[in-house]
Amino acid sequence: MAGNLIISSLRLTRPINLIIIAATMLGVWSYSISINSTLSLPFFDFNMLILATLLIAASGNIINDYYDIAADAVNKPSRQILSKSVSKKMGFIIYLSLNSFAMVIGFYLSFKYRTFWFIALNSFCILVLWFYSYHLKKVMLLGNILIALLAGLIPFAALSYFAFDPRFGIYAVQDTSNWFNSDGFYFVFCLASFAFLQNLAREICKDIKDVNGDQLIGVVSIPISYGVDRTKSIISFILILEIACFIFIFKQLYLELNFVRLTALSVAIGINLIVLFFLSKNRDMIKSCDVLLKLSMAIGLSTLYF
Repeated sequence: MAGNLIISSLRLTRPINLIIIAATMLGVWSYSISINSTLSLPFFDFNMLILATLLIAASGNIINDYYDIAADAVNKPSRQILSKSVSKKMGFIIYLSLNSFAMVIGFYLSFKYRTFWFIALNSFCILVLWFYSYHLKKVMLLGNILIALLAGLIPFAALSYFAFDPRFGIYAVQDTSNWFNSDGFYFVFCLASFAFLQNLAREICKDIKDVNGDQLIGVVSIPISYGVDRTKSIISFILILEIACFIFIFKQLYLELNFVRLTALSVAIGINLIVLFFLSKNRDMIKSCDVLLKLSMAIGLSTLYF
């Protein structure tokens, strides 16, 4: 019984999403160190930052399911975990526990590096994810943009471990002005922008699948307001904009890409082209689009390791 509870609780946290987050942050560490050997701080503390981020992301998934029980009973009855395999009370206890551990880590890092940044970062993300689940997800497009922004900010959360912008006077371990003006920083910025647009398209895509349940709990999503066909056109526009911006930015910045990195980015863009093709088909292809968008994002972010 206890084993089933643990497994169900782990499933509730969306472990695949957590793996992508951890891999992205480790990729930023690896990439940053490879292009600037002066960016060297204890790896243990960086792992603590990753752990805190994962705990907050996991708790965000749990509280989202907590407020979505009625909708999930319609949208995914066979895959609903909270209220079936895990009780609402237990889910809320796990949510509070994960956030508490994340805040302890935030206090530890802030105390060690004499800054309020890590406490503020963790507190902000916890509050935003709760407010999203409680209210903002019901507001058309705003909730989608918020979640996409948080995903896009993950690489910068990793960078903040090295040095938060000195202009804000919050966290500056060393002079990193030259690095922030380097091609390396712009490459991370490009990947963060890619993650934002990719997640925005995916969040809107998920809304198409969840129309029936969302209507039940009062969500005002794009497909509910404008229909599935127009929503698919919006997703297609975002993906085309993403591809166009990516090509333009790399051309303008003259960023050098080795063969492996170029191949990975080409595969990611190729998958998005497949998604564009699927969107032109019937609604049954939407689930495949959701999976492909996540795969494309993971492949694109993997270029941090090459």
